[in-house]
Amino acid sequence: MKRTIIHLDGEEYIVGLSIDDVRAAMDAILETGAPGWLRVNHGRAELRVADILVSSGMTVGLVDASDPENLERDEPES
Repeated sequence: MKRTIIHLDGEEYIVGLSIDDVRAAMDAILETGAPGWLRVNHGRAELRVADILVSSGMTVGLVDASDPENLERDEPES
């Protein structure tokens, strides 16, 4: 399962995308020159849908929290 944790302003947000996909989504927003929203999840036991505003100058940390075992199973067999 692909999963990335986003650290922003002391909070953790989770999104079901690879870290590369999250970077690409944030880069696409920043390339427009205007802030934009990214849909994520917030919480631990009970996830809730949240939107974070992506804008230039923001500081975020991205952590790849993907499950390597499931990633291998998701890959097509040769």
